[in-house]
Amino acid sequence: MWRRLTPLFVAPLLIASPVAARHADPLGAGWMRFEVAAAGRTLAAAMPSEARTGQILTVVIEGDGRAHDRHGRATADPTPDRAVGLALAEAWPGPTAWLGRPCQYVRDAACKPADWTTHRFSEEAVAMTDAAVGALMARAGAKQVRLVGWSGGGVMATLVAARRTDVVGLVTIAAPLDLKAWTRSRGLSPLQGLDPADLPPIPAPQLHLTGAFDPLVRPVVVKETARRLAGPRGQVETWPERHDCCWVARVDEIAAGLISQP
Repeated sequence: MWRRLTPLFVAPLLIASPVAARHADPLGAGWMRFEVAAAGRTLAAAMPSEARTGQILTVVIEGDGRAHDRHGRATADPTPDRAVGLALAEAWPGPTAWLGRPCQYVRDAACKPADWTTHRFSEEAVAMTDAAVGALMARAGAKQVRLVGWSGGGVMATLVAARRTDVVGLVTIAAPLDLKAWTRSRGLSPLQGLDPADLPPIPAPQLHLTGAFDPLVRPVVVKETARRLAGPRGQVETWPERHDCCWVARVDEIAAGLISQP
C-alpha cells in the first residue's frame, strides 16, 4: 500500500495529494509520492521527504510500464508491475527525483490507451514530461538537471533533453533510441510521434548503455543513433546485463561514468 505523506513544501505546479492507481511499488525509506500538474495533465512523481538540495537535480524517468497484455492488446492501466526507474532513482547518489510516465500511478480522466501505446512519445507526452521536470527542479531549488531513463524512459529523457538548455547530463539504459528501427526489428507497428533518431546531436555529456543479453532492445539496433546523439565526447557502451536486470545494482558505476566525462 502507498503511504500517505504530507510534503513539507509544495512548489507551483505540484499537487500535495496521494496518488491513486491500480497498485504501486513500495517506496524506499524517506521517499514520498505526489502528483505534478504539467501542461494540463497530471504525472506521478517522488522525491525524498527530506530533499537533498543542490544546483543539479537528477530526474529518473520511468519506463513504458504495462502498455500491452500478453496478447498484445492495450492494457487499461499502464502502471508498471515493477518500477525499474523508481528503483534506479532511489539508488542514485545526490539530489534525485523520480517521474512517472503519462497515466501511470494516477487517475486522470484525460487518459486514453494511445497515451501509453501508439502515442507514448507524442508531442503532448514530451511537453507534459518537460513541464514536470521544470516543476521538480523548482521544488528542489535546482538550476540544472541530469536526465536518466530506463527503456522507454530513456527515449523520453532524450526527447526532453533535446529541448532544454539546462541539461548537464543524459543517461539512457536499455533504451530503443531509434524507434523506427526498433519497431521494425521486433515486427511491431510504427509508433506515432517523436523519435530520437530524428534529433540533431544533443550538446550535453551523455552515457548510453545497452545490455549484451537484452532480447528486447538489441545493441545493434540503437548504437548508431546513440553515437550520433552523444557526439565524440559521449559514451556508448554495452554491459553484460539483460533488459530489466541488473542495472540498479550498478547505479554508482553508471553515475560515475557520466560524471567522469571531460
